Amino acid sequence: MLAAYVDLKKAFDSVHHYETAAAHIHRFLAMDETLLLHTTDSASKAENVETWFDRLRQAEKELSSLITHKFDEAVKREDMASVDRFFKLFPLLKKHEEGLKKFTTYLCAKIQESTAQNLASAQNLGPREKRSHVIWADTFTLLFEGIARTIEVRQPIIETYYGPGHLSLVVEMLQRECDRQAGRVGSEMRKHRRLDAVVSAVRNSLRFGGGREPRADQPDPRDLDTLLGELTLINARAELYLRFIRRRVTADFEASLPVAAEREKKEAEFEGRLSQSQLVCDMAVIVGDYTILEQFYLNESFKKALAMDTVEEGAHTSSIVDDAFYIIKKSIRRSIASSSVDGVCAMLNHAVTLVETQLVEGFRQTLRKGFPAQGYLDLNQAYTVLQSSLQSTLQAGKINSTTTDSDALRQAFLTALNNTGTSMCHVRSLYASLEDSINSAMVGLSNTARAKLDSCLNDLKTTTGKLAMVVEFGISQLRATAVKPRVKPWVDIFNTISHDIQEVLVMALEALHEEAKPLGLEVSWLKTKVQNQFASYEANDPFSQTLMVQVDGLLGSFTSLLTEENYKALVGVLVSEVAEQLEKAVFKSSFNRLGGLQFDREVRAIVGYLSQVSEWGVREHLTRLTQMATLLNLESIAEVSEYSSTTTWRLTPSEMRKVLQLRVDFKADEIKRLKL
Repeated sequence: MLAAYVDLKKAFDSVHHYETAAAHIHRFLAMDETLLLHTTDSASKAENVETWFDRLRQAEKELSSLITHKFDEAVKREDMASVDRFFKLFPLLKKHEEGLKKFTTYLCAKIQESTAQNLASAQNLGPREKRSHVIWADTFTLLFEGIARTIEVRQPIIETYYGPGHLSLVVEMLQRECDRQAGRVGSEMRKHRRLDAVVSAVRNSLRFGGGREPRADQPDPRDLDTLLGELTLINARAELYLRFIRRRVTADFEASLPVAAEREKKEAEFEGRLSQSQLVCDMAVIVGDYTILEQFYLNESFKKALAMDTVEEGAHTSSIVDDAFYIIKKSIRRSIASSSVDGVCAMLNHAVTLVETQLVEGFRQTLRKGFPAQGYLDLNQAYTVLQSSLQSTLQAGKINSTTTDSDALRQAFLTALNNTGTSMCHVRSLYASLEDSINSAMVGLSNTARAKLDSCLNDLKTTTGKLAMVVEFGISQLRATAVKPRVKPWVDIFNTISHDIQEVLVMALEALHEEAKPLGLEVSWLKTKVQNQFASYEANDPFSQTLMVQVDGLLGSFTSLLTEENYKALVGVLVSEVAEQLEKAVFKSSFNRLGGLQFDREVRAIVGYLSQVSEWGVREHLTRLTQMATLLNLESIAEVSEYSSTTTWRLTPSEMRKVLQLRVDFKADEIKRLKL
C-alpha cells in the first residue's frame, strides 16, 4: 500500500505523467478494501491501512479533477491530440460515462460548427450554380456523412479504452445533435424552396380542383420535378444514415451482451428511442409532403396525356398507353429512390387508382358504345339501327349515325380494345420492373415492411384482371356485331345443300331419263355423266369453299387493325361462332352414307383452313364438330363402340344419339340400344 502511494506521489510530482498516475489509481480502485482490512492482524495496522486508503481516495479525486480540467482546456484550444489523450484516461478512473459524455459533447460541437458552415454555403449558392437544384439534399448529406464518419473513426478508440457496450450512449448523444442540426437545415430548405406554400397550393388543388381548367394558384407540374427529386434524395440519405447507426449499435450490443434475451431487449429500447427521434419525425413530414406533390404531379401529367391522346397512322394503339405507363413508372421509381416504404406504397396505390379509373373505365366506356356494323346485314339489324337513329333524333335533334360517324366509332372502338390489351402487357412489365427495383434498392426491410410492399405490388398486378375483363367485353361486342351477323348467313347455306346424296342422284337420273327418250340416248351414259358431275361437286365443294373465302375476307379486314393478342382472340370467337352455328345447321339436316362422307370432307377442309390462319388451339373449338362428322361418316352403328374405346367424346350420350338419328339409313331401335 505504501509502495503504491509512493509511486502515485512520484507520478503527481512528475510533469505530464497523467497516464502513470491514472494507472496507479486504477490499481487502487481494483483493490478490495474490506478484504485488506480483514487480513491485518492488529487494530493498529488496520488503522494504518485505513489512513493510506483515505490518502489514495483523496489522490483519486485530485487526479480526476485534474484530468477533467486538462480535457476541458484541450477542448478550448481545439487540441485534438490532447483531447484524445485525456479521453483515454477516464476509464482508468472508472469515469466511463463522464468521459463519453464530455467527449461526445465535444464531437457535437464540431458537428454544429461544420453544419453552420455548410448551411451558410447553401444559403449563398446562386440558382444557376452547379448542383443548386439539390443543394439542400447535399447539406443534409454532409451532416449525415459527418456524423457517420465520426462514429466510424471514434468507435475503435471507444472499444479499445472503454470496452464494448458503450457505443449506444455516444450514438444517442450524436443523434440528438443530428436532430437539432437536421431541423435547422430542414427549416432553411422549406423557406428557400417555399415548400409549405407549394404543398398548401397543391392540397387545395387536389381538394377543390375537379374541373378541367387549372386553378390560378396551383403550380406547374413541370416545376415540381426538381423539388420532388430533391425530397426523395433527402429521405434516401436519411434512411441510409439510420441504417448505418443501427448496424453499428447492433454490432456493439452483440459484442457486449452474449445473452440473446438481454441483447434483444437493449436493441428494442434503442430502436424505440431512434424511431421517436426528431429526425425520423421530420423525414416522415417530408415524405408526406413528397407524396402529396407526387400525387398532384401524377394527376396533372395524366390529364395532359389524356388531352393530347392521338393515334398515329398505322398504329394499333393511341399515345395514352405509352404516356400513361411512362408517367406511372417515373413516379413510382422516384418514390423507390426515396427508400421510404410508406412513400412507395402510397404511389403504388395511387397508380392503381389511376389505372382503374382513368384507363380501365375510359376504355370500357368507349367499348360500351359498340362496334358499328359495316352495312345492314339483315332487316332486323336495319330496323335496330333505324330505331337508334330515331331515338337520337328525339334526344339531340339530329341523326348522328352517318357513315363518317360510324367509321370514327369503329376506329375508336378498335383503338380502345388495342389500348386495353396493350395496357395489360404494360402492367405485367411494370410489375416485374418495379419488383426488381424494390429488391435492389430497398434492402434490409422488416417482414412487416416487405409485406406492405408485396400487398401494394399485388394490387397493381390485379389490375390486369380488370383489363382482361374489358378486353373480353370488347371481343364479345365484336362477336355480336361483326362476327355473328355474318357467320349465320354463311352457315345457313349448309342447309340449302342436301346431304342425302342418294336421293339427289336418283332424282337427277329420273329427270335425265325422261329427257333422253326422244333422243334415243342410253341411260347408262347419262348416269355416268351425272356421276362425273357429282365428283366435280365433291372436288369443288360450294359450302366449305364459300365459307373459307368469307371467313378469310372477314379476318383480312381486321388483320391490320388489331394487335396480335386481340387478333388471336377474334379468331377464337370466330371459330367458336362457326362451330356453334354449324352444329345448329347440322341438326337441321339429314344424311346418308355419302352425305356423311361429304360432310366429313367439309369439316376437314374448314378445320385445316382455320388451323392455318390461327394457332393450333382452334382445333379444341372444333372438336365437337369433328366428332359429329365422325359419327355421320360411319358405315354402321357397330363402329360407334370401336371409336368409343379410343376417343374422349366431347358430345354427351344424348347428343351422340341425336347425331346418329340424322343418318336416314340408321335404324332408330339400334341407336337406342347403343351403350354410350
